[in-house]
Amino acid sequence: MKKIFRPHPIETSVKVTAEEHNIKKVLVALSGGADSMATIYALHRSGIYTIALHCNFHLRGKESDRDTLFVKEFCRQNFIPLEIKDFNVETYLNENPGESIEMACRNLRHDWFDKMLKETGFDRIATGHNADDNIETFFLNMLRGSGSRGLRGMIGDNGKIWRPLLSFHRNEILEYLNNNNVKYVIDSTNLESDFRRNFLRNEIIPLLKSKWPGFNASMDKTIKNMEAENNICESYLNDILATSPATLSIDKIIASKAPLLLIKRFIDPYGPFATTPEEILAAIKANKPHIRRWRLKSGGVFLRNGKLFIEMSHGESCS
Repeated sequence: MKKIFRPHPIETSVKVTAEEHNIKKVLVALSGGADSMATIYALHRSGIYTIALHCNFHLRGKESDRDTLFVKEFCRQNFIPLEIKDFNVETYLNENPGESIEMACRNLRHDWFDKMLKETGFDRIATGHNADDNIETFFLNMLRGSGSRGLRGMIGDNGKIWRPLLSFHRNEILEYLNNNNVKYVIDSTNLESDFRRNFLRNEIIPLLKSKWPGFNASMDKTIKNMEAENNICESYLNDILATSPATLSIDKIIASKAPLLLIKRFIDPYGPFATTPEEILAAIKANKPHIRRWRLKSGGVFLRNGKLFIEMSHGESCS
């Protein structure tokens, strides 16, 4: 009997999404790790034109250069165009004091990706985030005190960033790579638990899995439920804020079922500090007649005549 070929679920998912959203040309963040290799291999097999983008931050010595050489050879063998960017993280940190190495690399990477997307006019930037990453993000945001927006996890496709593997777990991805004899490199720093995400990945989540055998399925369901609830919440908040995005009346805040969340969403685009929403709500409840003002990272917000007003960093009010 002739063997029937069935494409792997990862490739099926890629093709369905690409057809639904007319995605034909994609930039792929290619580190050489398992997730990024599965991403570019599935896209390539699905007939989507790809250009690989590889970042070398030179933070792991010879291992960083090994990754670059590995990516170069893979792209050469598969006739995939490749762009490589070398970054000086130390210089960036000196120019941006207070940022962590992790955040510095993220900012440098995303700035370059955005620049490449604009220059090429491609449809998406594809990353290798998977369902396990999504679970880790859920816990990281929960421990930061996040609401439904953080607990919904990552978005599979926001029109710019596409995460084709987001519904697949690491074991499924490794199986896909092994079945197709696709090699990958291992970042040794991922095996260390110095960073919070690695600590969750290497120590906390395996411990939870040992007590809850259905951990992955339960967390996938929880994240989907939080995404649905967040959509309802966002719709409610957007309806209130849509009429006047730069001013917000105190009456609307007091009448709201979630006054603190409404204030937070109002000032979020301007970079509030962690305690700013609580301070504003406390001032409103105190009903003091004098003007109050709070500094934001991209300007300020002030309370006057029964309204909150946004003031941009150049000093002009948005009202």
